[in-house]
Amino acid sequence: MQFNLSLENIKYTKIVYKDREENTRFIKAAIRSMNENELFACAKFEDGLDIQTPQEVSVSFICENGLYRTNTILKSFQNEEPYVFLFLQVPQGIEYQQNREYFRVKMNENVIVKFNNSVKTCKLYDISANGVRLVLDENITFSENVELNILFDKNNVTAKARYVRTDNDDNILKASFYFTKISDNDVDFIAKKCIQIQLSNRRNSVKG
Repeated sequence: MQFNLSLENIKYTKIVYKDREENTRFIKAAIRSMNENELFACAKFEDGLDIQTPQEVSVSFICENGLYRTNTILKSFQNEEPYVFLFLQVPQGIEYQQNREYFRVKMNENVIVKFNNSVKTCKLYDISANGVRLVLDENITFSENVELNILFDKNNVTAKARYVRTDNDDNILKASFYFTKISDNDVDFIAKKCIQIQLSNRRNSVKG
C-alpha cells in the first residue's frame, strides 16, 4: 500500500540497521517532521551511532491503529548529545502488520514466577514487549499479580505482571500474563530481541 501515514498518527518508530561490523542493531526514534521526500527522526543519544550511510534500513511505525513496516534509506544522521538526529527517505510503500503495538515471537528461555509464597520455573512459549505466555507442566493456580524473572543469556528481565488465563491449545498448557510494571530499557530489550528473531526467521525462510 502507498505510504500515507500522518505525523499525528505515528507514536514512534523502530529502525533496524547494520553497524560497521555488519551486526544488526536497533534504535527507537520519534518522527519530528516529514515532507514528500524526507522523514526527520530523533532518538536518545545513548552510545550514539557509528554506521555507514546511506544504507537500507527496516522501519516499523507504531501507530494508534496498529503496526506498519517498510524498508527505506537512512540517508544521514547526526550525533548531537543528548540526541541522535536521523534523516530518512520517505518510503515508496508500506505494509500493515497487525493491530497490536508489539508482536510476539517464540522463545524458550527459563522464567521464574513468584506469587504468594510460591516460586515456579517455567519455559517461555512466546513473548512480546506487552507480556508473555509460559508453558506449564501442570495446571497451576496463579495469583492475579505475579513477579516474572526472564532469564535471557546476557540480560535478565524482571517485571511485575498480571495473570490473564490458562489455555490448552494443541495439547500445550500455556499461561498468559501481561506486564504491569517493567522498565523502558527492558521493553526496548525485548522489542529488539523480537525484531532480531523475526528478521532471522525471514532470512531462513528465504534460504529454505
